[in-house]
Amino acid sequence: MRHLPTLPELTGLHVSGECVMGTTVRGPLALYRYAPLQGAVLTGQVIPFAAQWPEHLKLLIYRYSPVPALAPATLPEPLLHRFGTRARDPGGLRSWDQLTYQGWPVYVCLLDRPGTRPAGIIESQFEQLRVEVLPLGGQGCAGQGP
Repeated sequence: MRHLPTLPELTGLHVSGECVMGTTVRGPLALYRYAPLQGAVLTGQVIPFAAQWPEHLKLLIYRYSPVPALAPATLPEPLLHRFGTRARDPGGLRSWDQLTYQGWPVYVCLLDRPGTRPAGIIESQFEQLRVEVLPLGGQGCAGQGP
């Protein structure tokens, strides 16, 4: 059985052009948001955490890992007020508190490599995290996956 790579060690975040990026010792790393979450929140639906997805979709979803909450000192100062955290399913495989940006849960693609082009972009699904992304709207998004 093939195993997915592990979560890279983020030392902080920075802005590069129009995107919020992860900082690692080996170079910048793309960050992502799960775009369908906006529609789910606005229509009152809940997107489950990855463990509750159908088996045939888990290989795709597990390519994206929630970014753990980071210390404020490692975040870009001008954007500090846009970051937050959210609790994840305590019984799940990824049970750590997750970093959010403008309310959006933040992810890395485990197939991306620091210092290379983002490979995890799936249009209208996983999109690169942009500095000017509108806040995630609606109530009740704290328990949303993947």
